[in-house]
Amino acid sequence: MRHTLFKILVCICLFLLFLITMIVSLPTIVSNSIFGLDGTKPTEGATLMSAYTEMSGAVSGVVDEGYNQSLSHVDQLITNGGYDYDLSTDALINYAQSSAGYDVCYILAAYSASMQQQNTGKDDMVSKLRGCAGEMFPVTSEEKEKETIIPVSYYTYKPITLTVVTNKVQTGTINGTPQYRYDTTSKTYYLPDEAHSSDTAVTVDAYKEVAVDIPVYSGGKITGTTTANYYVANGQETLTPGTEIIKYLECTIHPFDNTVVAKAFGIDLNAKYDQFNLTYGEVIQNMANALKRTLYGSVSGGQAVPLTDAELIAFVNRQNCSATRKHILSTALSLVGKVPYFWGGKSAPGWNDEWNTPRLVTAAGSSTTGTIRPYGLDCSGFSTWVFNTAVGVEIGAGCNGQYPNTYGISASELLPGDLGFLADDDGWGHVLIFAGYGESGERMWVHSSGGQGVILNTPSYEGSLSYRRLSIVDYDAPVLGEISGTPISTLEVDVTHYCACAKCCGSNADGITASGKHAARGMVAMSSYYPFGTQIMINGTMYTVEDRGGSGIENDIHRVDIFVPDHNEALRLGRYKTTATIYRIGR
Repeated sequence: MRHTLFKILVCICLFLLFLITMIVSLPTIVSNSIFGLDGTKPTEGATLMSAYTEMSGAVSGVVDEGYNQSLSHVDQLITNGGYDYDLSTDALINYAQSSAGYDVCYILAAYSASMQQQNTGKDDMVSKLRGCAGEMFPVTSEEKEKETIIPVSYYTYKPITLTVVTNKVQTGTINGTPQYRYDTTSKTYYLPDEAHSSDTAVTVDAYKEVAVDIPVYSGGKITGTTTANYYVANGQETLTPGTEIIKYLECTIHPFDNTVVAKAFGIDLNAKYDQFNLTYGEVIQNMANALKRTLYGSVSGGQAVPLTDAELIAFVNRQNCSATRKHILSTALSLVGKVPYFWGGKSAPGWNDEWNTPRLVTAAGSSTTGTIRPYGLDCSGFSTWVFNTAVGVEIGAGCNGQYPNTYGISASELLPGDLGFLADDDGWGHVLIFAGYGESGERMWVHSSGGQGVILNTPSYEGSLSYRRLSIVDYDAPVLGEISGTPISTLEVDVTHYCACAKCCGSNADGITASGKHAARGMVAMSSYYPFGTQIMINGTMYTVEDRGGSGIENDIHRVDIFVPDHNEALRLGRYKTTATIYRIGR
């Protein structure tokens, strides 16, 4: 009996020792509000999850500021250097993402270590991080030149028939006033009609300006003349565009620079930490790992690298499928690397702010059940979220609930938005969304995979999948329900983005479009070839033509400039080529 009590006592002591070690190893910026280790009064009701969520939000806020500062820095380099703004923004290489590339746990650990785990506070941490925000996403630049064409401008002319005075002869005087006889005739002259421009050589009818005497009538008689300028035909002329060397700046925004963490908190990572025979770098990493183990049960969340906007757009544009399928695919790819795998994880349409926050796994049937993990989606939760968000269709609960809403297709029939099911001992154990084909022609799938989260890849078991197509989704329907009828035409478009600032709109930066409406999302600027009210679908989203632009837009019927309310957003979205569909011409 005494041996048993002794064993129990030893186990209790070891558990308490482990608990104390774990608490001491955690960054005090997170643990102080709970345990009050440095004399700070614990916050009533505080938990490790709530404390971490608060501090994580504070860190993310400063990192977002740093990202926006880098975008502003790019703007300043272009403007202050006098570089061509459109060419420079088109050339921007953006490797940064405001929500990726940094480790929140590491930052919290670095701050706590810099304070020797004493007197840590959110405001102090934020203030120090903010001091280095402008260095978080480094910007480099290279001056470049491009030969551009200066379009020729010309008018077409319209004829006008006039009565003109051809001769004036004095016939005498009356009361000392000379009297005249006026000879008249009818002649055809020309006036400028429509303005045109061309970036290629063009041969046009030439006209010469002449002064013409026009009779002035009084009481039905010619009493005098007035002179007006008109034009007469003068053969033809060939107008040739000129060229100009334009200087622009190719800027690169680099990923998050983790060295700023040590700089912000004044840490020498190679220096010895006072309390242990370890360097600051080693202690910080140990603290960060301890926090991750406490929150998630493991050191690594195992998530994939997020797709940049450019990578996502390029992949979608390579796929040969309907606009609705591209919209479904874009929606699915938007979560790659951003949402972890979570057993039993489901979510309503749209972004969920609870993703990546610690949560207890309550669904049975997994080795993670009962552990705390970063919240996300499981495989069927992901496919359900995609179709709910993209097209508003509920495709079923769980793999076995989705399968009956599909029918079989062959591998050659696969199109983006189709599904793949993998069987296990209990039926269908995993579901994936077909994404299309990679650059080498390989079939690729987007899915939420255990240990990796939402990922785009060609899984090793791809050949064992059952290829299926949802019978309850209209893959050829326009994305917006209010658009009816059949498409009129398709065309390749060069998409850019703009806002209502002076840099984007110059002297027209008043927020009023050329059609007289206030600029708003869903509006685009296009050539006057497309009347106001024209509806054009781009990557599954319907836009309405309500604005015009400079000669770059007016002379290019393939150019579409999409309005967004924020200049930084316009910079982020950048420029790309895709296929668009015209649904209506004019109002």
